[in-house]
Amino acid sequence: MDKLRQHLPPPNSLVAFEAAARLLSFTRAARELNVSQPAIRRQVLALEDYLETPLFIRANRKLQLTESGQRYYQSVSEGLIGIAEAGREIRQSVELDRVS
Repeated sequence: MDKLRQHLPPPNSLVAFEAAARLLSFTRAARELNVSQPAIRRQVLALEDYLETPLFIRANRKLQLTESGQRYYQSVSEGLIGIAEAGREIRQSVELDRVS
């Protein structure tokens, strides 16, 4: 696990990035995640620093994904969906075991 952790960005930054990329808004992402807009911005900046590339084009109070941002969003989104689905399946399995 330690080696894996060395190659991953902080999980909170992935969740913040996914929401901001999907909504194309730091403000809406903040509302969805129940955190402040500056917190989302800091998480995204930390992720961009970690990846050493911009993920968003910030222009006239509008967000747009860079090419790298689009590719990363696809991977992060698929990964988070997979994690959510695995959790749902486990919870359903546990519920079925309790009923049996």
